[in-house]
Amino acid sequence: MTSDLSQGAAHSRGFARLALWAALVTLAMIVIGAVTRVTESGMGCGPYWPSCNGHIIPEFYDMTVVIEFGHRLFALVVGVFTALVGIRAWRQFRDTPMVFTPSMIAVALFFVQSGLGAVTVALYNQWVSVMLHLAVAMFLLAAFLVAWVNARYVEARSPDALVGSAQARIVLPPTEVFLATALSFVVAMIGAAVAGTNATRACIGWPLCDGAVWPADQGPLQMLHMLHRLVVGGLGLLLLLMVFQARAGVGKLMWQALMAAGALFLIQSALGALIVLVDSRELLTAVRAVHVLFAASTWAAMVVASTVAWLQLLPNVERKTLPVGVSSATTSS
Repeated sequence: MTSDLSQGAAHSRGFARLALWAALVTLAMIVIGAVTRVTESGMGCGPYWPSCNGHIIPEFYDMTVVIEFGHRLFALVVGVFTALVGIRAWRQFRDTPMVFTPSMIAVALFFVQSGLGAVTVALYNQWVSVMLHLAVAMFLLAAFLVAWVNARYVEARSPDALVGSAQARIVLPPTEVFLATALSFVVAMIGAAVAGTNATRACIGWPLCDGAVWPADQGPLQMLHMLHRLVVGGLGLLLLLMVFQARAGVGKLMWQALMAAGALFLIQSALGALIVLVDSRELLTAVRAVHVLFAASTWAAMVVASTVAWLQLLPNVERKTLPVGVSSATTSS
């Protein structure tokens, strides 16, 4: 029985590493997608998909082709990791829904993501399709992270060390964590709308928009830009509140996720201000791409925190520590 338990923990540990790597390459894909957008390389392969300018291997006559083709190649890397996660989840965790379900959702989302990539090219990078493409990529990242956290929970001999005790649930209400996670996603989506409508520098000055809190008389682009700032401000206040509440002690992973989200958010906000204030076109392009990196990373940290909060709401959840094919304690003699 002891060897069965050890084998089950090893399966969970190995799967957790795989899911984390899948999340990391998905995050990298999101950043490469941001580089593709801010360098206006989205049509580097022309209106062709999956080929690039009608060829499997295109002629690299300028950087737009290199960047767009590189983005597509990296999407294939994400596809490989998605397939590995799906296969391993099917083989080892079919009886563990908390690991199997997010893994299968990730597989489905990858196909949706690929389809939206084709649609985005067909629509010549119309900003709504670009925003939806980013949204599905963010959900794909989230699915891998949920699978990672849940696999770690399955592996853990002492769940409280990972997700926190009952007292921690009182210190940090899960509703706040879920709301902050939703806001981090909304921030990214409004940011994509700001970029897609060329409202990136619609507001003069920072943090106000040409001296106004709500620039209703300045135009729709200014209002969209300021809406982005206001939602960012709301997320910042909520993160500050949660960090203050968590000082009394929460689970290790929750604390790490909240501290990471807070640090990433501060950098993201600083980069957002720099986008408005910087004049150099080259620097602006780089800052906008890195801004997306920290926005997606903030979302990732909050997804981890939300998953931990969800686990806190299930104190009596059955921890299936043994993946498919490993005997349980009740059936071992």
